[in-house]
Amino acid sequence: MPSRKIVATELAHVLRQISHPDRIRLLLKLQGGDQTVNELADQLEITPTRVSQHLGVLRAIALVETEALGQRRVYRLAQPELALWLIEGIDFVAHRLSRASASDIEQAKRLWREEAAATVT
Repeated sequence: MPSRKIVATELAHVLRQISHPDRIRLLLKLQGGDQTVNELADQLEITPTRVSQHLGVLRAIALVETEALGQRRVYRLAQPELALWLIEGIDFVAHRLSRASASDIEQAKRLWREEAAATVT
C-alpha cells in the first residue's frame, strides 16, 4: 500500500507542475525537436522570460532537458511520448472544455498529431 501512495503523490506533483496552459503548449511544441527559448517564444507568442520560467519548472521535474550547442542552448522533451499522452488526454477532458467547440478540439489534436508525425519521419 505505501508504494501506491508514493507513486500517487509523485504523479500528483508532476500533474500540478504541468497544469499551466503555457507549459502544456511548450511540451506539445517541443515534440517538434530541439528548440531555443527565443524560437519557442516566437511560436507560442509569449515572452522569452516567461518561456524560461516555464522551462525551469519543467526541467526541475525532469520533463525537459537542455543542451548547449555552441552559443545556443536548446531544449527538448526528456520523454517525447509525453506530448502524445497529452494529446490523447484531451478526450478525457473534452466534455469540460466549454469554450472550445468539438471542431476546435479536433483541429487542435490534428495539428499537434501532425507535428508529432513530422518529427518521427
